[in-house]
Parts: sequence; C-alpha cells; structure tokens
Amino acid sequence: MNDNPGEIVINKNHILFRDNATIVLTEAYAMPSSTYVPDDSHTFFVTADKKICWANYGRCWNDKGDRIKIADQKSYQEWLNEFCPNGDYTKCGITFGVNGVCHTVTNRELLIGEDDVDVRNAAKNFVTVSIFGKYGFGLSALKQLITDAYNRANLKVMFPEGILETVLQRIDNTLEDEANAWQQLMNEYFALSLKDIIATHPDALTKLQEMIKNLLTNRENIYEEYVKNIFEHETFEKNIYNLLTSSVTNYITYLSTSNYIDITTRDTALKNATLFFNKLFKVVDGQIAEVTATGKMDEELAKK
Repeated sequence: MNDNPGEIVINKNHILFRDNATIVLTEAYAMPSSTYVPDDSHTFFVTADKKICWANYGRCWNDKGDRIKIADQKSYQEWLNEFCPNGDYTKCGITFGVNGVCHTVTNRELLIGEDDVDVRNAAKNFVTVSIFGKYGFGLSALKQLITDAYNRANLKVMFPEGILETVLQRIDNTLEDEANAWQQLMNEYFALSLKDIIATHPDALTKLQEMIKNLLTNRENIYEEYVKNIFEHETFEKNIYNLLTSSVTNYITYLSTSNYIDITTRDTALKNATLFFNKLFKVVDGQIAEVTATGKMDEELAKK
C-alpha cells in the first residue's frame, strides 16, 4: 500500500498574490436514529451560521428532530470546498455502506481544519469505528484526495506552514480510538468486559492492537481489490464479514487460552458476536438499498 500522498504543488508565479486561507467556523451534530443498531445516531456537518449543511445521507440542520452538537472546527474554507463541496460530499471518497457511513463522512469533513476533532461523542459511534474504522476504508486514496484538494486550493490562497502534514498525520493516528471502540463494542454487544480484562492483563490490549492493525491492513487490501473490480460487491461484503468474524473469534479464543476468561464467557461472547455481525450486515444491506432508492437512510431500520 502506497502511503505517499503525492507532491505538494505551489505555483510560485502566484505565491505573492495569494491571500491567507479563509477560516470558516463549522460544527458537527448528532441526531437520534436507529440506522445500524438501536439508538445509534446520524451525524451531519454544518457551518456555524447554519447557512451551509452537509447532510451526509440523512437529516440536516433544517430537518425535524433533536440534535446535539458534538464538535467545533475552524475549517479551511477553500480546501474544504475542493475536498468535500456541499453540493457533492461524496467527493471525500466515501461510498455509502461500502467503505463508510455518515459518521465516517463527518469525520473526513472535520479533518480539514485547525483542530483534531471527531464525532466520538455521537451515540454508538464506537460501532461505526469498529466496523469501518474512524475514517473508513481507502486511506491511501483519502490521503491523495486531501493532498490534491490542498494543491488546488493552495494555488488560490496561502495555508499555515505544515498544515497538510498535520492533517495527513491524523489519518494515521487512530489506533487508540479504534482500540477504545472495540472495547466498548465487546462490552455492550458481546457481554465481554474487555476493559476490566485489560486492566489486569495489559498484554490483552497489545493483542487487541495487533488485531486492529491486521484488520486495517487486510480491509484496505480487500477494498483496493474491490475498487479495481476484481470482485463484485457481494464478494467484497463477504470478505469483510469473514475478516471481522475471524479476527474477533481469534481474539476471544486467545483470551480463553490465556485463562483471562472462562469457557462459558468465551462461548457466550462468540455466540453474541455472530448474532451481532449477522444482524449488522443485514441492516447495512438494507440501508444501502434505502439510500440508493431515496438518497437518505431509514432512521429506524435497525429496530425493524
């Protein structure tokens, strides 16, 4: 996997005529929904003056429903407009239900700014992070999209020195967030108190981090093959499902063979994991169909 996002291009003939980049105050919000699991949330991105809203496949500022602000950002307007314009937020590289969802899109939108912020305070965000990763699949492509957008905007305005490198580093710095997400997921849905296990056995965290790194590498490989049309969506989804379930099975088995959990806890966790993934992938398929048909998620699908 090539992690080099490409050369930073500056048109030196225009460097003296560029104004400083425009800072626009932006916010991220979460709205109650049940899109993938009951009582999760939909997230969207909006300018602080509420004049421009990125709906991210769901409801937005002017739609009905309660909303909670989960992040503030000082976004670079020209760069954001090149990377993820309001009229086509799919340009940030997310194909809904394939390599990310609304939380993933919002996290990508929040990347283009001064602050290192995300949607971690959105209800059930840990489910999205566990399954899709914080920024979704296709991280090399994401870095290239961000760099290309920066280069186009950088011909027009001047950005703070080193800001591109800072933004790109955020994409590589997600291991702690993803480890925390998996601990929450296993606790809430697998009946496995992983946080307590790790407090007593720190090597369980090391093993979890190894699992996550393996997941990241392999899901990137699977996604890149899918993008190259090596196999169809059904096979892609099956490969991701098998990767997730085998990784979790191996990790729970490791906890058992290390005598960190007993056999009953192991069997319960494995059963719960299978039930969770089967239902989740069924709901994902339903949401893809809903977005394809209507352009928006079914906000109550997970309860049906």
